[in-house]
Amino acid sequence: MTVWKNVWWLIKQDFSMVRYGYIWSLLYYLNAIFVLFVFMNPNTSSEAGASGFLTVIFNFFVLTIIQVVGYPIDSRNMYYWKNDTYTKRILQLKLLPVKNKEIVMSRFLAYVLYASIFILLLLSGIRIMMSLDWMEPVGWGTWLGMVFFWWGMVLAVGSAYLYGEMLMRGKGFFRLSLLCIAAALVISILLWWCGNYMLWPLVIRLIEQHGMIVPAASVLVGAGALATSWKIVERKFGDRDLFAS
Repeated sequence: MTVWKNVWWLIKQDFSMVRYGYIWSLLYYLNAIFVLFVFMNPNTSSEAGASGFLTVIFNFFVLTIIQVVGYPIDSRNMYYWKNDTYTKRILQLKLLPVKNKEIVMSRFLAYVLYASIFILLLLSGIRIMMSLDWMEPVGWGTWLGMVFFWWGMVLAVGSAYLYGEMLMRGKGFFRLSLLCIAAALVISILLWWCGNYMLWPLVIRLIEQHGMIVPAASVLVGAGALATSWKIVERKFGDRDLFAS
């Protein structure tokens, strides 16, 4: 009981320190919904109607959205590669009467909670636009499948980011982030090269064709990746030298 009490207290502290970051995050996701609306008009929503450059840009935009869903826009962390704010935060937590296991658990659960809330808000905004016929509508089953598919993808991406946040210095974490962004660009180019596929309608089509198998697979992959990252971080966290350059 004490473990969960400490974990929940750490999660609340993590959320309370963001403050205005939630407002900036909400504005960012509203902007993301607007961009999706612009791209998902009849002229660009199908692969046939989109140029190769437009397809790459759109897919890259979607893939970068899921990389930031689990992180609020917090001014304290804007220059983490230079100030190493995440390492400093861990050092502060280690001064508290809590165990390493509780610190790791609280951070992973905070990520899951925050990511779940904002992926639901993002897809709810999309659903509202569909109901207004501003975007091509889909059935409730397909929409629910989209929620779980993208949630699984966010968990998978989070496994890499949380590993970097908890075990790397600022510059190392920054290089990992650049690697993830580069991977998003490569996937975007491959989707264009393999058939000019736009990721968003492609996911919708796969869910409509194969049902809940697609989102279920996404959730399993994401949860498995996050659980693996959690175990690795938990094992290495206690031995990390927070003062090494």
